[in-house]
Parts: sequence; C-alpha cells; structure tokens
Amino acid sequence: MSNVKANVCRAALVAAALALPAAARADAVGDFYKGKTVAIIVGFGVGGGYDLYARTLARHLGAHLPGKPNIVVQNMVGAGGVTAANHVYNAAPKDGTVIAAVSQYAAMYQLLDGKGAKYDPAKFQWLGSMTFSNNVAYTWNETGIKTFDDLKKRDIPVGGSGVISDANIYPNIMNALLGTKFKIINGYTGTNETNLAIERGELFGRGGGSYASLVSTRPEWLRDHKITILIQVGTEKEPDLANVPLLTDLVKGGEAHQIAALVTMPVAIGYNEWTAPGVPKDRVRALRAAYAAALKDPGLLAEAAKQKLEIRAKTGEQLEALVRDAAKIPKPVLEKTKAILGW
Repeated sequence: MSNVKANVCRAALVAAALALPAAARADAVGDFYKGKTVAIIVGFGVGGGYDLYARTLARHLGAHLPGKPNIVVQNMVGAGGVTAANHVYNAAPKDGTVIAAVSQYAAMYQLLDGKGAKYDPAKFQWLGSMTFSNNVAYTWNETGIKTFDDLKKRDIPVGGSGVISDANIYPNIMNALLGTKFKIINGYTGTNETNLAIERGELFGRGGGSYASLVSTRPEWLRDHKITILIQVGTEKEPDLANVPLLTDLVKGGEAHQIAALVTMPVAIGYNEWTAPGVPKDRVRALRAAYAAALKDPGLLAEAAKQKLEIRAKTGEQLEALVRDAAKIPKPVLEKTKAILGW
C-alpha cells in the first residue's frame, strides 16, 4: 500500500473513531427520550401569553428531539411564577423531562433577594426564549382615563398576579418614580383572568403586561380602540407604539433612571424556557438544538402567525449573558429597587 493510500486510510479510521462518541451520545439521548413525556411547567394560568407560547412550542418541540418524546404543558400558578420556578429547580426530576416556562422576572427577583426564591438563575440551563415584547400599561377607555396625567389624578385599580408578575412590578415602579396612582388588586392568576375582570368593569386596566400577549389574546381591544396604552417598558419602542413614551424617557434623575433601566432588562429575556442544574449536558445540548429548530419550523411559524404570536427567538447563550450583566448592577440601585417592589 502506498504512503498516500495508507495516510488516507488512517485519516478515515481516525474520523470514524472521533464520530463514534458523538453518534453514541445522540443514540443515548434518543434512547432516553423515546417513549418519554416531557413537561413544560408554565408559571401562570391557562390562556395568557406564557401559556399560549408554551403550548405552541409543545406541539412542535418533540419532533426535533431525538427519540421524539411527547410534550405536555402543565400550569402551576402561584407567586407570579416563583412556585413553578422553585418546583422545576428543586423538586422536579433532573433528567431533562421537565422544562420551566416562568416569568422573565425570575432572575431579577432572585437578584433582589426576593422572598421565597429558592433558585439561582446563574445556574439555570437556559434553552432560549421564544419572543420578547415591550411591557405596556393601559386603561379601559370607558373609565375616562386616557392620558399620562390622568394616571396621577385618581386611584387606578389594576389586577395583580404575584410578586414577580409584570402586573405587579411596573405599577409599583411607576407609582414610585412617576407619581402614578395604580392600586394593585392581587389574586388574579394570569392575563386572561385579568382581562376578563377589565371587561367586567372590576378593574380600570393593567399596570403591566406584554404587548405581544395583548396582540394575541385581545386583538379586538386594539382594533376597536377599547383601551389606551399610556406607557411602554423596553429598550426601544415597539413599531406599533411609536407615540407611546418609554419608562426610561419619563423618569428624572440618575438613580431613578438606573432603576428604570434595571426593571427594563428582564423584558429582553422574554418568554423563556430553561432546565434545572443537574440535567445531563448531552440532553441540554439536545434540548437547545431542538428548541432552536422548533422556532424555525414552518409549522410552528404558521401556527404562531395564525394566533398572532410573534417569534423573536433568542438562544440560551444570549440569556446567560443577560443574567451575567445583571450581576454587575450597583448594590444601592438594587436595594432601592427592592424597597420599591417590597421584595
């Protein structure tokens, strides 16, 4: 055998040997997931934005995972998602069969020493997020509250969904930084229940909620001008809301602006999914790959478009970077924010 042929043979053998571990790992992941059921634990009630996105994901994720497991959604309401986050992080199996779909504020809540948070977001094994959308404060037009100044003239009853819910965070922040008079009425399990209460006249509006969720769950409110959106929270304005001011544009003073920037940061995390520390790395890699593939799946994209669910995907690595950046925020800003939110 010539030297050239011998070298080619050796190279082929080396390549085959290197490929075996990867193939074996893929087979092992597929063998594990075959016949299994993977649960996506949603920290809010049925019918809200987190729930709708999770259910859309569930219908397509399994097709992209080795072994093609069945994917189900389970709702675990409580404390604005803290209950669900604690469950996935601590109590649920650490084998890749449980995924968290909880509040985008979970990381900030723990950073601010939130009561009852028994998890460390720095150890989340992030899969990614399906979308991010500005948060909005809006009022029902029949209340007659249609300007930003109106928010400072009388009590504005709005629904609360728990300590780390956007429905609780932003009214408290705006009351402290802008002088608004949002009055939070707790006990609503999620967006859908809150919206029904607004329609019944129990509430005057919502002090914080995802714009994407509003578009998908109550498009007729926007079409028929039943609400007025007065403030939005995000790093830049939503294209549809060019005339609605950002929270960071309204606040005055250096510390106030830092607080506004801090509570804006979770908006960039968006409707996210993660698994707990302890899940084997090969399964996390498979879940991340399947997650990314599902969010490019024509079937998922068509279904999302039909439901008016905008897909603005981010990777697990991008979310890890956001959490690392949050750890650099000055301690005095964290303490002042914590005091405002009562965490």
